[in-house]
Amino acid sequence: MILEKLQEMKIGFETRSQAFSDSLPTLVMIHGAGGHSQIWQNQTRLLRDSVNALALDLPGHGKTEPPARNTVEECAHWLSEVLNALFEEPVFLMGHSFGGAIVQQTALLYPDLLHGVILVGTGPRLKVAPVFLEGLLNDFEQIIDSIIEFAYAPEANSSMMREGARLMKEAGSGVVHGDFLACDRFDLRNEVDKIQHPCLIICGDQDKLTPISLSESLNKSIKGSRLEIIPSAGHMVMIEKYEILNDCVTDFIETVENSSD
Repeated sequence: MILEKLQEMKIGFETRSQAFSDSLPTLVMIHGAGGHSQIWQNQTRLLRDSVNALALDLPGHGKTEPPARNTVEECAHWLSEVLNALFEEPVFLMGHSFGGAIVQQTALLYPDLLHGVILVGTGPRLKVAPVFLEGLLNDFEQIIDSIIEFAYAPEANSSMMREGARLMKEAGSGVVHGDFLACDRFDLRNEVDKIQHPCLIICGDQDKLTPISLSESLNKSIKGSRLEIIPSAGHMVMIEKYEILNDCVTDFIETVENSSD
């Protein structure tokens, strides 16, 4: 029923579950700037026995109809409508980078929709270098290649990086620039401490785009949150070190579920 609803709503998604089980918690995943649900395939594939794992394409990304939303808050409003339409019970919500900003905003605006939040490679503020914003309009492909260089740890597989660049270029200059501009305008530093949900924060120790200091700021602000720094991983930690990330996510969800029994 959930997958049929997504198709009716013309929302792109990634899942390996044919039907969602009432006995399992549900984990919904939100990709970062210029991405789509495919970046979570190591989670939808490998976590499906422990959670109902569903990754969504944001508006104007992947197979979800345009237009793309212009701000993090607009994305959170859209996401709340989707979650309300799909689920009767609160879900776990995991977001990467720009997606992590959307998760923070959703937790603040629509707390009753969520059972817990997982913030991956993100921060309470996501300032973007002006050279990136300008380059995404004027020298799109070259700037994407530069962003990808920053996004992965030095030892990352080159084919993995080429695929990451291909997916961002596929999104197009307008969409990617809009996402990065939304990131640049995002600032919840004075509000993020109001998040009351159980919270897991994950960051690669070699993340150059959203450095560890941003995750540490989230950890300090969100009461009771748990911070996991994953070694030898860059910004794309859910791809680079998916086994470790998956273990952290599974343990967090099990802990929250057991504490609420």
